[in-house]
Parts: sequence; C-alpha cells; structure tokens
Amino acid sequence: MDLINFLVDDWKKIPQNLRYFFLAGAFLIFNSWLLDHWGSERPYLFWELDIRYIGYSLGLTLILLCFLFLLAKQILYFKNLLIYRKRYPIKDLNNKFFLIWFNGKLILFDNNKKQYHHIYPLETAQDLLFAGTGTYLERNFGDDKQVKVSESTSIELDKYTDGGAINTRA
Repeated sequence: MDLINFLVDDWKKIPQNLRYFFLAGAFLIFNSWLLDHWGSERPYLFWELDIRYIGYSLGLTLILLCFLFLLAKQILYFKNLLIYRKRYPIKDLNNKFFLIWFNGKLILFDNNKKQYHHIYPLETAQDLLFAGTGTYLERNFGDDKQVKVSESTSIELDKYTDGGAINTRA
C-alpha cells in the first residue's frame, strides 16, 4: 500500500497542465494499441494516413513534452537554489544574516540589504540547509519591535524592509 501512496503523492507534485499532457498522450497510445490489436485489418485512414500511427506518434510526443517541461522546470529551480545557497551560505549565519522562526514561520534577516524574507515551504528551508537552524521564538512576527537573536545580538525590526519571499519550489 505504501507504493501506491508514494505514486499518488508524486503524481500530485506534477503540475496540473503537465498531467493533462501525460494523460492525453497515454490515451492516444492506448487508443492506437486498441485499434491495432482489436480493430479490423483495414487501416483507419485520415487523409490517407493511418490513424494508429498518428495517434501513437502524437501520444508519445505529448508524453515526451511533459517530461521535457518537467526537466526544464527542475533546471530553472535548481538555478534559483544555487543562487540562494551562494547568497546565504550557512557558514555566514549570525554574521551576514539571521534566521528566526516565529511560531513555525521562518524569516531570514539580511544584514547587508536590511531586508527580511519569508522562507516557505519547509522544503525550501531544507534545500537551503536552514532547517533546524536559527533562533526559535514563541511569538508572531511583528509582535515586538526588537528581537533578541543571541546573548549579545538583537535585531530592530523597524530597520528592515520586506524583501519578499524565498521559495525554491515555485
């Protein structure tokens, strides 16, 4: 049963428009197979072309396009991941930037640009090697004007501007 749940979870991770490419391609290939094995001996012609070959070729093309788009998406996201890992290496934590968890919401404070970034989802924090690091607070973001990061360091939230969100998954 775990294998089925694994496949269903992976299927949900594929964007909806690419799922339609895959399903349409699979349907066209299956239709060509049905016509070839249980159809009549006469070819099914469409402008003097056999419809079985057209369906199979178009179905395979749609499935390959789906995989090509998924691969291109992963390459683009990997580029963003490398950019953020280079900009915020974990060795510079508490020097160039701070990580603070406000009730499970991870906020990165960039000291150079004086901006803060919301890092979501948790997989992004894992990709950037931020999971399990930083300061944990039981308050909401914005409740206090000043946040103590360590024994000798505190951050004044008014000095930081919103820099947007960091998401390596979208």
